[in-house]
Amino acid sequence: MTLSPRIRNRFERPDAETARVAAFVAAALAIRVTYAYFTDLPPWNDAAEWDQARLYILHGQPYTAPWTPLYPALLALASKIFGGGYFLLNCVNSLLSALTCLFTYLAAREVFGKKTAVLALAASVFYVDTVWYSSVLLAENLGVFMLAFLTWRFVRDGSAAVDGFVFGLTCLTKGLFLVLLPGLLAWIYLRHRETGWRRRAAVFTGAALLTLLPWSVRNVMVYKAPVLLEPHWASAVFVGHNPYATGGCDYDFLDHDYGKFYTDPSLSLVEKNRVFLRKSWEFVRDNPLSEFRLTLLRASKHLTFATSFVLYRAPYPARKFMFGLSLLQHMVLFPLCALGMAFAFRDRGAFGFSMIVAILAGVFITLFSANTRMRLPLVPAMITLAAHGAMLLPGLFARLRAGDTAGIRGKLAASAAAIAFLYLNFFYQVLTRARDVAGRFG
Repeated sequence: MTLSPRIRNRFERPDAETARVAAFVAAALAIRVTYAYFTDLPPWNDAAEWDQARLYILHGQPYTAPWTPLYPALLALASKIFGGGYFLLNCVNSLLSALTCLFTYLAAREVFGKKTAVLALAASVFYVDTVWYSSVLLAENLGVFMLAFLTWRFVRDGSAAVDGFVFGLTCLTKGLFLVLLPGLLAWIYLRHRETGWRRRAAVFTGAALLTLLPWSVRNVMVYKAPVLLEPHWASAVFVGHNPYATGGCDYDFLDHDYGKFYTDPSLSLVEKNRVFLRKSWEFVRDNPLSEFRLTLLRASKHLTFATSFVLYRAPYPARKFMFGLSLLQHMVLFPLCALGMAFAFRDRGAFGFSMIVAILAGVFITLFSANTRMRLPLVPAMITLAAHGAMLLPGLFARLRAGDTAGIRGKLAASAAAIAFLYLNFFYQVLTRARDVAGRFG
């Protein structure tokens, strides 16, 4: 295979932009690998289950994990090639995270230009939560990369069939991403409504479903019931909708008879899933005021500036420093994202970034429960919108000084309201949770 002269020259004599991007991506990889090197902790909680799923595949055992298979298959492949050891697996996570930074840059460059893209890349490289999660065996590492790659393909108007295949693989990484299907179809409509959007949408959806089909058929054979992706997905719904829910990812119902079925060994995963859905619906139907209150609590907790370092007490390296840095990052990124989102939502090319943030945040606020881990899938879109918002600021200040607010009043008002809510919510979280957070660093 012979490279074209243009591509060959790009490799032989990289321009300043290529060199800058390569340096940022290399820095992202180095930071994450270094952090993983000093993290000497075994997998815990969900990470331990993903690790067990990896071992099933690695040793050719029946795959009994209730998870979609792509991430453990990747880990198993890495173990097969490079041998065991969690550091090497975390290096795979680090590479995925570094490549996510690259595709965040590439997608932002297509839509918003070089300066915004470089700013988004820099923010991605030093974003604390992805540094930490690269040392934790969780499927979000692969899922976020897949979504960043898919977003780049969408803004470049890639093949609908290939895009559908990539989306299917993304769902096989984390079943959660299936909720983005309506938004992606809306994005196809906005970008191609004058050029046959129906055919493109049909090809995209068909390719995605065909990609999911083998796994779904396998699930029917294993569980003797129609299971598209995961047999226990509604457990996350039940956590957010029960008499003992707090708005966060809390399992207080386990301390009461109401939740005893959760650990009942006589119930299959599919049967429990049906109970999760039934009890969740009954709670919402019979307790509308409590559900409204929980929705507000979920919004408050999901949209906080907090970081995942608050959740786990284990001695991860530089926990206090990382927590403080992440808090400062979110105090800047969230308001800028709100500004960028307000000015990008009606843009055909930029709609997808706002759509990803809106759908994923909305799903966790209304359907599931709020915790900072669930913020990871929207990080590339959030950072891109934040970079866009930052680049808008000089022009907006100039127009405000000149008294020229025609055409931007509504967008400014919407972003100002969102920013006010974010900071008021931050002060509320400080007042109500400061002692609890300090205790976790005790």
